[in-house]
Amino acid sequence: MAKIAIPPELAVMFAACEDAYEQAAREGYAENPTVVAAVTALKSAWTALHLANNNYATAKGVFSVEFAAIRVDRACRASREACIKLHAAIKEAAAEHRLYNRCLTVADDSPDADQAGDAVTAQQNGRLKLLA
Repeated sequence: MAKIAIPPELAVMFAACEDAYEQAAREGYAENPTVVAAVTALKSAWTALHLANNNYATAKGVFSVEFAAIRVDRACRASREACIKLHAAIKEAAAEHRLYNRCLTVADDSPDADQAGDAVTAQQNGRLKLLA
């Protein structure tokens, strides 16, 4: 019995997930609980895919081969869903991280905040001080 290879589009999705997670780790929002949960789900789906693939390769008999093929298909779908959820969680965590950093920048009332290279311009700081 031939071993089912991981579909190429799924391998590309996993590579994209790895890259997105590495970027999230570099930028400091990989510790977000939703990202951690999504990574755990993805690792679990990846393990289930390998187990289903291995079970398919060692299956004997018509029914066990069919059931193993169904398990491989389900594991592929679960892996795709987990990868999509990871991308969504990373995108949400990145937005939260940017919002948090912007709030910290706006909350900084020191007079030399504009010279420190903050993301908020001097004109924006002046407007914010007028509103306060």
